[in-house]
Amino acid sequence: MARADMEQALDDALAQLTIRDRLRVRRLKFRRAAGALILQLEGEEPAVRGWPRRFHERYRGVLPLNCPDELPEEETQEQQVVTELLAIAQGCGYDGRPAYRLPISFPRFAAAFAALYVWRPDDGQLPAKQNSKIARMVKQAIAEERRYTLQEMKERAEALARDEQVAQRLGGLVGVMVKVADVCRFPHRRTVRWYRRKWFRGRVVTQLEVFRELRGRQQRPVADKQLLLVEALLADIDAHYGRFRRLNRARRPVILLPDVDLSSARRLIRDRLLDAYDDGARELRVHPVVIATCAPGAAPPPRGGKPSVTAEELPAAVPERFRERDEAVERWRRSQDVPLPSRVLQVRLASPAPAPLPPLKAGRWGPAMLSAGTVGVALAVLAGLLSWAPWDRADGCGERLLMRGADCVGVSDGTGVFMPRVQGMREVFAGIEAENERIERKAHATVALMIPMESDNAAVRRQIVSEVQGAYLGQLQANGSDAAPPIRLVLANPGRDYRAWSYTVDRLVDQEPELRMVVGFNLSLDNTQDAMRHLTGDLKIPVVAGLVTSQAFANTDGPGPYRYPGLARVVSTSKDQAAALLHYDPGLARAQTALVADTRPGDSYNKSLRDAFTEARGAGAGAQDMTFTSEGPETAGVTPNEFETFAMNLCESKARVVYFAGRAFHLELFVKKLARTYCARKQSYTVITGSDATSLDERLGGDERALLRGDSKAGTPTINVLYAAPAHPDAWNVELERWKKRAGPKGADPGKQPRYLVEPQRAMEQLRSEARAHEGKLGTVRLDDGRAIETHDVILTAAKALTKAAATTRTPVPSQERIKEDYENLNSAFRIQGAGGWICLTNAGNPYNKALAIVRLDPMRTKLTFEALAWPKGTPAQDDRCVVPQKPA
Repeated sequence: MARADMEQALDDALAQLTIRDRLRVRRLKFRRAAGALILQLEGEEPAVRGWPRRFHERYRGVLPLNCPDELPEEETQEQQVVTELLAIAQGCGYDGRPAYRLPISFPRFAAAFAALYVWRPDDGQLPAKQNSKIARMVKQAIAEERRYTLQEMKERAEALARDEQVAQRLGGLVGVMVKVADVCRFPHRRTVRWYRRKWFRGRVVTQLEVFRELRGRQQRPVADKQLLLVEALLADIDAHYGRFRRLNRARRPVILLPDVDLSSARRLIRDRLLDAYDDGARELRVHPVVIATCAPGAAPPPRGGKPSVTAEELPAAVPERFRERDEAVERWRRSQDVPLPSRVLQVRLASPAPAPLPPLKAGRWGPAMLSAGTVGVALAVLAGLLSWAPWDRADGCGERLLMRGADCVGVSDGTGVFMPRVQGMREVFAGIEAENERIERKAHATVALMIPMESDNAAVRRQIVSEVQGAYLGQLQANGSDAAPPIRLVLANPGRDYRAWSYTVDRLVDQEPELRMVVGFNLSLDNTQDAMRHLTGDLKIPVVAGLVTSQAFANTDGPGPYRYPGLARVVSTSKDQAAALLHYDPGLARAQTALVADTRPGDSYNKSLRDAFTEARGAGAGAQDMTFTSEGPETAGVTPNEFETFAMNLCESKARVVYFAGRAFHLELFVKKLARTYCARKQSYTVITGSDATSLDERLGGDERALLRGDSKAGTPTINVLYAAPAHPDAWNVELERWKKRAGPKGADPGKQPRYLVEPQRAMEQLRSEARAHEGKLGTVRLDDGRAIETHDVILTAAKALTKAAATTRTPVPSQERIKEDYENLNSAFRIQGAGGWICLTNAGNPYNKALAIVRLDPMRTKLTFEALAWPKGTPAQDDRCVVPQKPA
């Protein structure tokens, strides 16, 4: 038979096994009562090695199937088995759902995985306490696994309730039913019932007994744990295609196990599936189609092997294998010793590789393609699930941590590592864990750093590392001063864009009895605002905010009451940053300018910056505003096309200064588009923006910098970016030297030098020294973007508040209420001597007239250039004492 005919025969056989066509007579199928077979495709190298990938590309979005990715070589065999099973569950689940069908959920598998590989016993706890903890963890894992299906069903029901005709005929009955069902549902019940029937058939036992049994399974041999995972996975598939879900049965899932001869982990999974089919999964009604590949004869079945068949013989070979097994069983009953034919049906492929079939057309198979966006989301979620494996993140996703979407969220004391593959994260988390262990026997206060700790963007990942490093160095400095109480630092990940803040805050309150303060907060988003409002208003927990610069995240100076009671800030608002820039260069107010602004809802940073820049432009001459609406902080969408239009219009205008009110991701797109646009009439532009630009330097490579330099011969302009940064490592040395030159002979006298320069310089040198001392453990701590500096100062501010409150009350660990009351005293003599400058808090918790570093990204230079210090009020405090005036606003 020709290669194309052989491929067509194989394709047709697989179609019959996976796509249920009730109108087809004598359709090829597995026998329900007899279990399933495993198809093992065997052939020479060209024929089998690329087959799974081609099959996946052709049928993704048509069938639920896993992606045949390579397994990490550095993992052990047990780790690889779990990684592959996770990938199978994810690929056959939400990521591999066919169009217009509910995804398969895997709550039984999630429960087994959580109990066997995520939960860790604590020998110091009573068994009852451990049972309670594992029950809570398993229930959370089940609820998380079912979130997509339940949410989609709820949305469909709610849409029905909103239908006009339904509303007219049934009034609010449907809506009431939806809400009642939502209140009454318990996602874990069916899963627990499956385990109860599996282990306690015929007995009446409580849920606690089931969870106790799950806890004990951790001590079983590895083979038993793998078998339980496989049986749970098969049971979840069977439940999805259950008796009352007949519409789901049209398309069966496919499990791809490539190269079982080269991968011992995948071969183990194949053998565990065989064990399950002959034991715990015998009663299932629906089975996946499992397809393994290998070289000829390189991975024989563990028992009962039979000669291989060709692809065209497959339709006859499947029922024949079931008949042979039935005959062997019957002969056993007659006491005849005959081998039971294996469930592995070996299929020979032609060599060389068959030519690929043409793309699928619409028809019985349904839509064969996914949008690029859906594929991207699927790959991202798959990567997130695979990174949940216990060997990557201490204890699974991390002890007491949980996967939500693509993120591992929750609270870590350093034992569980977020983004463990990112250079520097493992090291800094290990340092935090060690410092926490050092002070755990002392009376201590827990301080939580709450920032998103996962990202797909390399520049943002680098920022995250810097901020965690800064927090750790701040903890070391605070605890090294012998001031009481010492700080126990925990890392709270609220998910990307703070989407899971509510879950993380709940875990924080439940897990940390000594919690005194929550600090960090680096994105001015609506979610961040909700989190801060809940912490300060509902829970009454003191907060020290870091790199949120929107005016919406600040209390209004005055007598109160305040929007965020118990909030302290260490970074100036966008309005103060714009004021500092105008004081640095008063000519900006009279310059020909333009404003490019992102109007995306939900991002307070963009809005605050736009308002501040609009006020800064005043009545000066310039072009009208140019606005765009981005799809997300790190999403391009159609903005590059809009920026091309903006660049052409800017060229026609007189504006040489452009205010940009948007995120760094879009700032990068804008400046590159501006640099590429032909504009012979202008040699250069200066783009003025906000503090989010601190990551722009990290985002630009050598080619991009060369682009921003411009080319006068080609008619493209030079692009400089200017912004007010919260901190810069060179600021204090440079400004002190400038002061000395202006002061003349008296400048050499240390007693005459201004403390607002000397004290921050000393703090910066201490931070540098601490970073150098721990370079072997942490790697290089980057200070240029100011993020490590400001997060370091956030921890110092928390430490100062704790120390002051402890001294006031003469208690080892002050209460949260006392800490908030002492915020108003953190100025003048009790100012925070931060590496980013003095922090002198007003009664509303705002940093009064805090110094800002004017930083320029000059494409002619290899690093960010510090220009000067600037103050929102125009000058530093004249009394050099950090005294806050009666009316600080």
